[in-house]
Amino acid sequence: MGTIEQLRGQWINPSDVSTILMVIGGDVVQNAFAQGTGQLYTPVCFSFGCVAYAFITLVNIVGDGRLLPRPDYPVKVFNLESGYARENKNWVVGRLLRDIEAQVARRQPLEDGTGIRISVFEALENENEPTRFSWSFLHVIGALVTALQVGVAAIPIALDRQWGVMFITVVGTFLIQITGLLPQWRAEKLPNGQKSKDCYALTSGNGSTDIVVVIGKGLCLNLEEMSASQSPRVNRPWEKFQWLSRPIYLDNSEKGQASKQRKSKTFRGFPLGFFMTQITCWVLSVLWLLLLVNVAATKDYTWCILGVGALGMFQNAWLAAAELPSSKRNMPLWYCDTIMTHKVMDGIMDFDITYGRGIPLMEEFFPGRLHSDEVEWWRGNRKRYDEKRMKDSIKRGIPRSKEPVLPTSTLDPSLYRRMSWAKDNHPNSLHHIKYEPSTRFDDLRTRHRSGKSDASVRDQELGIQHEVSEETIQHMPERGTGDDIQIEQQQQQKRHDANEATGRAVDEP
Repeated sequence: MGTIEQLRGQWINPSDVSTILMVIGGDVVQNAFAQGTGQLYTPVCFSFGCVAYAFITLVNIVGDGRLLPRPDYPVKVFNLESGYARENKNWVVGRLLRDIEAQVARRQPLEDGTGIRISVFEALENENEPTRFSWSFLHVIGALVTALQVGVAAIPIALDRQWGVMFITVVGTFLIQITGLLPQWRAEKLPNGQKSKDCYALTSGNGSTDIVVVIGKGLCLNLEEMSASQSPRVNRPWEKFQWLSRPIYLDNSEKGQASKQRKSKTFRGFPLGFFMTQITCWVLSVLWLLLLVNVAATKDYTWCILGVGALGMFQNAWLAAAELPSSKRNMPLWYCDTIMTHKVMDGIMDFDITYGRGIPLMEEFFPGRLHSDEVEWWRGNRKRYDEKRMKDSIKRGIPRSKEPVLPTSTLDPSLYRRMSWAKDNHPNSLHHIKYEPSTRFDDLRTRHRSGKSDASVRDQELGIQHEVSEETIQHMPERGTGDDIQIEQQQQQKRHDANEATGRAVDEP
């Protein structure tokens, strides 16, 4: 048989191609599962790569015990209340920042020369249960593609009453749905703390032009806990499941008073939910291997098998990369404010003036020594730096410390701009953004001054005085004219000069 005849025969009825394709692309299927799990139906479709994914999962479960892939978008999470920062280890947090940045960029593109864009959001109430996600367009598209796959698999039945392709399609879809129902997906994707009051900042780190700030107000997922990504081998991630945990009784007896804390049920030293995942993954790996044998044995209508697999492959690739609103990740957000400046320091200072939480960001983006006027600004004497900025106000903008009134987006709820991931009605009606000074910044200053690093020398020079900006935040709603701000600045300067004259540190009482 010549080459032309071989190629013609292969294109008429491809052989062994589908078997080879079934063992590639497992990482795409893994990301699709990470994106789509959380409901009774998982929008992942039977596709090439499912067999490879089954064995990737088996290796991960035996190894580190995780189902979620590693983060594919760099994120550093800051708790702006305590000042602590940590590198993200959770896939969901990375996608959360990626999608919010993309949505903000479409609505408020960066201007030429913009150095920093700080987007501020408030968390809204999440109506889902602690272990459930919302239905979304992903599920609709997944169901449509699955129905189309079944239609393609029905062609051999209609023509020759051959049900081999239909059998492979139905069994593969069933195995995928069993994988998506594993509770460990939700255990890894959601934290135990889902009513956080802290203020968080998400950024890709020093050098990034975007910072996303989320004000918890007792409604936010604990992003600090999520970014730590505790191992599913320990009890903590399973305590939010009622049926996989039990209450802790105060008197150590089941007849006593139960506390609000729960403890995961265990089996052979592992949480029951993790043990279920291990058993299920072993069984699924064997079943996928048997299904692969059936695929290799199918010699007729191989184009139908390729069609079913190709539909699922493109659906899963789209699902793995799809952009989701934050509400579909159980963290609905309300857009509050955006700070965009040409100089990064200007933007962080404006953020500190408005929200009083700029110190951790300043230390991340400026780990070295500061200029003398910047040192004075963070000590509370803002005059010299702000005057220099005012001379170049066309490019750098007016400092928020010199604005006669606050930005309308932070005071007038009627002027709020709703973004696609926010609810239709804001829960509060007037002056809902009011931030009380955090006493934990005092501990932060003490920790910085006692450090031995080069950055701590800079902090010791600064004194990290934050009382002025906190005092400013307290009186924000009372400001209305430029004269009020000028009088307040004069009083601050007098207090500063008096402290200098007596030889006391600026932040001492």
